[in-house]
Amino acid sequence: MIECSREVLSGLYPELAASGGLREALACEAARRGCEAGPMDPIEGYDPAVAACSTQGEARFAVFATNVEEREFRIEISAESGWPWGAFGSTDDLAVVNAVLHAWRDGAPIDQLRREWTLLAANPLDAAPPGRVVSTAWRLTLERSPLIRLGDAEVAEALYVQPTLRVFFPFPSHGQFSLLSSTKDPFYEEVPRVVPSGDDLWNVVLEWSRWSPEVPSRVLGSRLSAREAAALVAANVPAGSGPAVEGGWPHPVPGHR
Repeated sequence: MIECSREVLSGLYPELAASGGLREALACEAARRGCEAGPMDPIEGYDPAVAACSTQGEARFAVFATNVEEREFRIEISAESGWPWGAFGSTDDLAVVNAVLHAWRDGAPIDQLRREWTLLAANPLDAAPPGRVVSTAWRLTLERSPLIRLGDAEVAEALYVQPTLRVFFPFPSHGQFSLLSSTKDPFYEEVPRVVPSGDDLWNVVLEWSRWSPEVPSRVLGSRLSAREAAALVAANVPAGSGPAVEGGWPHPVPGHR
């Protein structure tokens, strides 16, 4: 279960600690603003103190306070069809969460919400505050959010345990797990990737890159546990690489104009 310690709640989210959790804090904020406090439900897999949602038919408004490094209320709004890709936002102000929630409960469509609140975006990573795209991607990955590419959970956790690897953009695809130096296309990969070798074991592979054509692809380690693979990746991070830039890799491919 995703949860926050009492110390984190008291330090970053004092109103949650004081009221007994996110649902209660939102009810208090609504009452303070003179709004009707509608019902909020817990979210499976999350401590009720740090996550809550409201539903209207198939549509859902979810709020998360799971960031243990910075104060952040993460908003996820799904469409009436149940399609999860609706609107996403991030704010440190519970009053803003209450305002968006109240408008949503009053029937404001998603496109109107995105127009009226610039913090809302159509993509959860586009909604991340500047400088926090990578940390948001890691948080969604570790929370097993269906809104982001999800690789093997054990590999993701093992990679994240290595502090030197947290600055790269997690990018699982086709069973492999890459750590990229840019968050959008054109992607730049300078760190070895983790590739499945069967039987829940992993290879660590340095892939040929068009940015470094002189470096051939090669296997650095074979049939490793997730923890061993992550440690080997961390040991082979090139000097001077990272942290990942937000957006596409800004440098041209060598030899191209």
